[in-house]
Amino acid sequence: MNPRLFIAIFLLSPALGAEESESLSEIIVEANAETVIPAHFAGSSTVIDEEEIAGAGVRSVADLLATKGGIRLSSTSGNSSGSAVHLRGFGENASSRVLVLVDGRPINRPDMGGVSWLEVPISRLARVEILRGSQTARFGNNAVGGVINLITKEGGKTASVIEAAGGSDGYMMARASHQGTYDGHGISFDLERNFTDGWRDNAASELESAAFRWNKELAKGAEAIFGVSWADEFNGFPGPLTKDRYLLNPRESIYALAGQADQYFSDQRRWSTDSSLVLGKGSDLSFELPVSFTRRDQEWNFGPGMHSDNLLETILVSPRVMAGGKAWSAEAGAQYRYDSLELDQFSEIARINQTTAAQLSRDVLGLYANGEWEPWRSWYLHASARWEVSEVDASARSFAFPEDPDLNFSRGNDETNQAYQIGLRWEPRSDLSSWLRYDRLYRLPSMDEIASYQGYPLSVPFNDQLQAETGHNVELGAEWKPGPWMFRMNGFAQWLEGEIIFDYLQNLNLNLADTRRVGLETAAGYQSGIWDAQFHYTTLTAEFQNGPYEGKQVYLVPKHELTATLACRPIECVTVQAEYQYVSDAFEGNDFQNVQEKLPSYGVANLLLRYEPKPGLSIYARVNNLFDERYATVKYSGVWYPAAGRQFQIGIRREL
Repeated sequence: MNPRLFIAIFLLSPALGAEESESLSEIIVEANAETVIPAHFAGSSTVIDEEEIAGAGVRSVADLLATKGGIRLSSTSGNSSGSAVHLRGFGENASSRVLVLVDGRPINRPDMGGVSWLEVPISRLARVEILRGSQTARFGNNAVGGVINLITKEGGKTASVIEAAGGSDGYMMARASHQGTYDGHGISFDLERNFTDGWRDNAASELESAAFRWNKELAKGAEAIFGVSWADEFNGFPGPLTKDRYLLNPRESIYALAGQADQYFSDQRRWSTDSSLVLGKGSDLSFELPVSFTRRDQEWNFGPGMHSDNLLETILVSPRVMAGGKAWSAEAGAQYRYDSLELDQFSEIARINQTTAAQLSRDVLGLYANGEWEPWRSWYLHASARWEVSEVDASARSFAFPEDPDLNFSRGNDETNQAYQIGLRWEPRSDLSSWLRYDRLYRLPSMDEIASYQGYPLSVPFNDQLQAETGHNVELGAEWKPGPWMFRMNGFAQWLEGEIIFDYLQNLNLNLADTRRVGLETAAGYQSGIWDAQFHYTTLTAEFQNGPYEGKQVYLVPKHELTATLACRPIECVTVQAEYQYVSDAFEGNDFQNVQEKLPSYGVANLLLRYEPKPGLSIYARVNNLFDERYATVKYSGVWYPAAGRQFQIGIRREL
């Protein structure tokens, strides 16, 4: 198969899409991949709507997830836009255990690289959905800790938005977006430039992006969507600090101090295109065919002698059929994903002498089916199943050491996995619900967990003994919404068999041990004309269940996380919002024995002031880390990665 030719054929004729879904009594059949929350979801979910997004006054989606979604972030640069997101007690490599979707399409990288939260600008979003807990049976790989779905705007009511902001550390931002319908053609587009020097030295971050989407009803019950987006992003690497330097000046960069700041940065260009076709929109039987292609060309510079060009291409094809009746709905489909990764490494930043070349590819084919049924009034039964086969091929060549078997190899392996989900939801009243759910889950190893190809040789160059981590998840929860109030409580337990962890003593990624995570999530909210309050609290324990570290806690996993937001509108045109996030201490990275100095707990407060002199016009001022808390979200083997101190920004937003 020639995957590039395959994708080109489909993308040349834009296809898929549907924006609305038909209501079938109590069951809803979705005619598109945009929303991922079932009509009667047996689990804990959070939705951030367009009004909350518009009023958040944040730089990136990561900040939005933290302030409005109650999600913990960690960063090695101090810039939240490059943060890893943490759900359900995962610390190291958390980005590989949270599935990120854009309009239902996965955008996680096949390697351990995280999602860039600036690539999908705030101005492009219509809604954000957060599903906590395993959803592997529904979505496949990466959905071990949860799913984040970013839903973008489509043509509809004509509207334009322009926004500009500036602040400390050289922060500058300009956004423009427009959407509308013209002669039956839905059009939306956005442009953004986002820049900061960074709170730390050599932590600059800059992104320019653009996106365009088109949708049209081709005939009754048939709709097409086509989209294309582009982004160019630069990020500096400030590096870690020893404890003494961290306490003396956390803004320092170890690389800048050594006079090598110009050797530590990344620069990447990405473009993506997708098309979709929906047949039978609004009927009891519909068919959808989405196809997408993404190309990411990255220059990675991590010090003298470590300079690489990294080309990543991803093809995704996901046909599916949906059907429904008065009290049931069903969906079945296939998902094929092809990832190709090419790497060329050089000994100098001018890229004259090549030292390494590598090629990796991964094919993943999954078949799945979902169904929801109302067997008795107010009771909803949901079931999902997925079968997936994956194949990884890798080859690496060292020009400097052509005889070294650790740097020269050509290997491959494949494996098959299954996932299941069954959930029961009870809704005795419109304001009260409870649920019980079981998941059988898995996560595939990342390409660079298996293969050593970037000039950092592992003890085994291609570890074909490394298998997907598998496990079980159980949840029990309830939600009550009396009037302006909301209360939710959800308990969970997750067991992973052979969790993949990097063992620095063996210099290898291993299915190291079985682990167990047990926790309780609580959320509360209140919304009225004057007050708006949100509260998220999670307590959990993550432990090794066997192996050499049996009974020890998994490192970089705090036991307590709390996020609270309180907004007040003392007069109609003024909003004052206070935000607070607390994270308890955790064992530092690589501390398997739980004997080293912990990563300390921290509490960070933010303040937002918004003034709306007339409808559609708002001026806002934000202070992040109001009390200039000194803290770090990551610490490995005694070295610290400081988080940002106090930062200011002011902006203006105009809706036309």
